[in-house]
Amino acid sequence: MRTIDDVRAALARTPAVVLVSGAAGMGKTWLTAEILTAAPEAIPVDCRGLPDEPHVAIRELVRGLLEAGGPAVQAAEALAAAEAGTERGTPDYRTCAAVRELLAVTVAQSGSPVLVVVDDVDLADRWSRHTLRCCASRLPNDVALLLTHTPGSRRPLWARWGSAALHRFQLGPLSAADVEGPPEWAAAVHRLTGGIPLFVTEVLAHLKPDDNDPQEALLRRGVPQTVVDLAAERLRTLPAAARRLVNAAAVLRGPFTADIPAEMCRIDVDRARALLTHAVDADLLTLCHAGAFEFQPPLIGLAVAQTTPAVERRRMHATVARVLDRRGEQSTELVHHSRAAGDLATAARHAEKAAERAVRSGEPEAAVALLRTLLCDAALPSRIRAALAGRLGRLALDSLAYDETMALLRDLLADDLLPDGVRGELRLHLGLLVGNQAGDGDEQRAHLLVAVRELRRRPLLAARAMSALAMPCWGSGPLGEHLSWVARLDRTLPDRGDPVLRMAIRVNRAGALLQMGDACAWQAIAELPDAPAGTGERHELARGYSNFTDIAISLGHYASAGEFHAKAEHLAGRTRPSYLHHMIISNGLRLAMAVGQWSSLESAAREHVTASAPTPFAAADASVVLGHLALARGEWAEADEFLRAPGLRSTNGWCSHVVLVAAATRVRLAMARGQVDDAVPDLTRALDMVRAKEIWAWAAELADAGVRALLHVGDIASAQRLAGEFATDIASRDCPFGHAMVPGCRGAIAAEHGRFTDAAALHAESAALLSALPRPYEQAAAMEAAARCLLATGQPEAVEQLADASRLFTTLGATWDAARCGRLAREHGGMPGPRRGRRGYGAELSPREQEVARLMALGRTNRQIAEVLFLSPRTVERHAARVLHKLGVTRREDIGDYP
Repeated sequence: MRTIDDVRAALARTPAVVLVSGAAGMGKTWLTAEILTAAPEAIPVDCRGLPDEPHVAIRELVRGLLEAGGPAVQAAEALAAAEAGTERGTPDYRTCAAVRELLAVTVAQSGSPVLVVVDDVDLADRWSRHTLRCCASRLPNDVALLLTHTPGSRRPLWARWGSAALHRFQLGPLSAADVEGPPEWAAAVHRLTGGIPLFVTEVLAHLKPDDNDPQEALLRRGVPQTVVDLAAERLRTLPAAARRLVNAAAVLRGPFTADIPAEMCRIDVDRARALLTHAVDADLLTLCHAGAFEFQPPLIGLAVAQTTPAVERRRMHATVARVLDRRGEQSTELVHHSRAAGDLATAARHAEKAAERAVRSGEPEAAVALLRTLLCDAALPSRIRAALAGRLGRLALDSLAYDETMALLRDLLADDLLPDGVRGELRLHLGLLVGNQAGDGDEQRAHLLVAVRELRRRPLLAARAMSALAMPCWGSGPLGEHLSWVARLDRTLPDRGDPVLRMAIRVNRAGALLQMGDACAWQAIAELPDAPAGTGERHELARGYSNFTDIAISLGHYASAGEFHAKAEHLAGRTRPSYLHHMIISNGLRLAMAVGQWSSLESAAREHVTASAPTPFAAADASVVLGHLALARGEWAEADEFLRAPGLRSTNGWCSHVVLVAAATRVRLAMARGQVDDAVPDLTRALDMVRAKEIWAWAAELADAGVRALLHVGDIASAQRLAGEFATDIASRDCPFGHAMVPGCRGAIAAEHGRFTDAAALHAESAALLSALPRPYEQAAAMEAAARCLLATGQPEAVEQLADASRLFTTLGATWDAARCGRLAREHGGMPGPRRGRRGYGAELSPREQEVARLMALGRTNRQIAEVLFLSPRTVERHAARVLHKLGVTRREDIGDYP
């Protein structure tokens, strides 16, 4: 600790007076103990508990010096001078002179410096304080005086201590970084304790990081007794009426105005406000915004509450609940106080209101946490528990904190006494959470199958489960199974019922048809209302349009995807983090990637990955986007890292488009690195999943990458089979992107058979179809493939087509692809050098220098950069030198994170 080192250094430069100040609990006593441990010959004087009699602290000092071997004669003279001063009724210089002489002779006899440590000098009697102040201004050589005091004491020190050797130190609270433990938990402890060292030490001795919420843990286990004693000591200094108000306020949470404890204690508000200022003076409360009061730190409030007997605390919670209810205060506080008062039925009623308000405001997190806390109360009646659990399940579907909710739902389902209808509803919610947020499609399917049976007497909820089972992306079952659920849903869906549930079922049915590439989906979507009045219906419709966006991107309906995305954003109507909000952002990133809007895409994707850290599956799309961008720039190690993110492999029936796109991108990465053989197992697993699902409509990228990889390893038969399966399945499906990729797959096979003219025509057809969608990156790749086939037949227009592909790649920012096309064009006499009149960049980096700078910042060597940009090492050396010069650095390591 730096402060103690500084204090020791100051004490070593004798004569020295060191004055250490700090509020109670800031560590003054700990500091003096550390100093005394390192200097056992020091003379300690602890002023706490000394009687308020003249010169008591000075007599303690004289006794200490005598016990340390000080001269008896000078000690007797000092005591006599103090006695005489006491008789005269006022401090005088003679006492000071006698004490100084005693110190000087003690130093002379011992032959070494003397350290006097006076702890809590503000608690010393006024005669002793006068004498110490006088001595401090005229300390003998080789004497050091360390004094600690509390600012704001009833016995304040004088403002001026007239010593040239005076050193002042102010002890303050610890920072969150000074608190031991995981960062989030340490921050919570810091907020609870205000960073006051004494409080931090006591809390850390009572709790462990496993206690996720330190405040809740202390409410269960009790506040450390040292802190309770301190709070009780401060309470005793207050008038009786002020004590009542503070005890009443201690059951409140957060800032409060005087009128609430005043009403609880039946005291006039103005008088209560005046009485509470006594608690501010006693360091129990602080004044905060708009005249409100607050226990600061919060631990003091917990300690004050603990000084009140448990029965009385329960009564006060009941009283404050009635007061807050009359005022129409937030249900969250009403739940807390009703529960603390033992009135669980009332707590449940208020929790229901909080959940309803959460639905209306679109802010589920607080209500989910509230319901989860209440449901963990073992005393909650089973009937109330079942109703609250159903509400929790519905709210949790849009919550980011799903792990704890899933665990709670599993525990509730273990209750054998639950009626089937209640059990089925809870199982439905658990299944949806397991699939949507945790990405386990097979477990989701198992839960939903059971839920359909359990909900036989609740047909609308059963239909909700069927609508989820109809979605092809969940579970390992084949297309026929999903079609059967759509058919059963159409037969059994009730004509009326909860409009929110009906909306959820309608959007799921439309989404299932759209995923299958069924053209009937568009009519189902068109029949949905534009803006339903109910908040719950709006939310389900927003979820539906988010799903439609996701599917339309995979299928190749980009104009529709843009419209769906705008509707989802409008209907969601907020920016507060939620599962739906994360999905909408993910869709926006995918859409921008697909249609070539790559400007600022990387930074947006990185931001989303960071924001989605608690729910990694919500960030899967952003990780694929980052992997695709890195591959297009030749940043292969970074691409590989992004493509290892959670949710990007087919496991447990997770059959989303993102798994297929990630697999396709990994195959393309392996081909770029010359490691195709290593990618075949990954490719095989992904293809097996699509074949089992029997839907190829959203597998266009995988089919294209798979055909090329299989041709690369010489497995022409498998490539032909794959291309045939893909083309046959999507022939009757509404998937423009897939239709645009089919000619490219056929073109690659034709080229492998040496039919380059046919292959060029097929690739050109693919490029035209992709341009119309648009999918500019895939269009540029098709243009490059067509040009390569034309080169093989000696067609002169091939070079210009390569140049066009290179320019399109460059426009996107696909620098590695652009460089590859550019090099091939140059090798065949194309891509002329800079034209006359081309702009100069001066001190700015040119586009090529920016590419080099980015790769340098990633730690690439000149040779590696040359391989990625298809340049000679000598050319890269020149570019690298100009980069360092323009950026004003001398080492590559100093470039930092270049955008």
